Amino acid sequence: MEHSRTAIIDIGSNTVRLVLYKEQGTGIEEFRNVKAPLRLRRFLDEDSKMSDEGVQLLLEALKNFREVLDYYDVTEVECTATAAIRQAKNSNEIIQKVKKETGFQIRLLSGAEEAYYGLSAVLKTMPADNGLTIDIGGGSTEITLFENRKLKYSHSFPFGVVSLKEQFIEEDRMKPKEQKKMAEYIQSEFAKFSWLSNAPDGVIAAIGGSARNLASVQQLKENYPPLGVHGYELTFDALDSLHKELSMLSYAEFEKVDGLSNERADLILPAIEVFYQLAVYTKAAGLLVSSRGLRDGIMLERIKGGRWETALDVKRNGIKRLLKVYGHDPEHHHQMMELTEKMLKGFEQEGVLNVSKKERFMIEQAAVLFYLGEYISSSSKSRHTFYLLINSLFDGFTHREKAYLSLTASFTNNSTLKQYIEEFNGWFSKEEIQKMREYGAMLKLCFSLNSSKRSVVQNLDVKKRNNALLITVYCEGNELAERYQSEKQKRHLEKALQTKIELHFEQMMK
Repeated sequence: MEHSRTAIIDIGSNTVRLVLYKEQGTGIEEFRNVKAPLRLRRFLDEDSKMSDEGVQLLLEALKNFREVLDYYDVTEVECTATAAIRQAKNSNEIIQKVKKETGFQIRLLSGAEEAYYGLSAVLKTMPADNGLTIDIGGGSTEITLFENRKLKYSHSFPFGVVSLKEQFIEEDRMKPKEQKKMAEYIQSEFAKFSWLSNAPDGVIAAIGGSARNLASVQQLKENYPPLGVHGYELTFDALDSLHKELSMLSYAEFEKVDGLSNERADLILPAIEVFYQLAVYTKAAGLLVSSRGLRDGIMLERIKGGRWETALDVKRNGIKRLLKVYGHDPEHHHQMMELTEKMLKGFEQEGVLNVSKKERFMIEQAAVLFYLGEYISSSSKSRHTFYLLINSLFDGFTHREKAYLSLTASFTNNSTLKQYIEEFNGWFSKEEIQKMREYGAMLKLCFSLNSSKRSVVQNLDVKKRNNALLITVYCEGNELAERYQSEKQKRHLEKALQTKIELHFEQMMK
């Protein structure tokens, strides 16, 4: 079935961007991203009128976008504009000209709508229940406060990275006096709203390119595993260190900073000042970086039928999205879930494993994802699964959870687990690594019990017998492949549990 394709055009104060999406069930997948860093905010004169030059640059970009849309045969397009057009006194004129020359009907978002869509993206792709969101644009900054995953307060502040740079930084290096004035101004704006005194649970979810850039810089400094920036926790200490280090640099020196985008180099100073001052003002633990923002929020609001009430809902939707992206086999994954549930229940009843509610959830998700990389190569499915998962966007999961799932869902043997886990030095305790080994080996045995992908196994029964575990496997149909593979693979679980396992296959009566 052909997935629905939709496009969002986001006319921002700094960047004008076209993003093409595939709508897949309750999820979305970005498949093309074209941007034009026009910095439209600089074309607003003293009377807030956008110059002809600025309008012409916008029209050129939009005409180019039209060609891209035609090439991909995308007809459903939403064209939105934020602060630069919102603040322009000739906004109606611009909107009419765009409609006439490109056919795009601009939807001018209010500051409240901009904040709402940013929050929607965070709540539908991240596990935070309480906190603040901040989205720094070129000409405005949207901040929301949410509690129990519901919007409580929001405000669109009349400053962004471009306007702050224009107002406070005169040359190619920020002077201490300029930084002090900028910080005082930002703090005075925050002080107008009593609800900004604290970040609930210490969480600030930071949206947008500036937050992603800072995350990239810090990850390179830490030699961080390749888990992406979505869900990355930039601690206050790291933010404080970056604030001190980067504030001293000139624009030319920024070109030597690994991870920093050249086109954003001169705007990172006002961005980090806003992030830092908000973290100080609200006593936050740092920034939780989101690569999902306004555009994703608009798209996700279109999706019908999905549940987003709890963090677990978000996690489940994130797993479903991954399965759709990588072309899963629904029947096989259902069988993996069934076998895992029955084996886990038997091990618990016999006192072999003691599993918490959180661990059970993680085992279930690892069961669904187990050897997902098989579609790339059946002979190297463990390695492909591991690298596929750690490099994928995991909506709803922390980076630690993402690593845990990737390691468990790719388990092949203890040596390989030790090899993969080297990238996460110090992340997990010995006890956690042992549990990964046990759960991974159990999942591998379940996987082998569906070797022919025909769901031959109908039931399992686990019993302790003498010094061994007897697993009776009830089948319907020829179980030759399942018998061969499970007898071969059970040794990994025997080593992990330090218990002998006996497999007994029986045909069910028809």
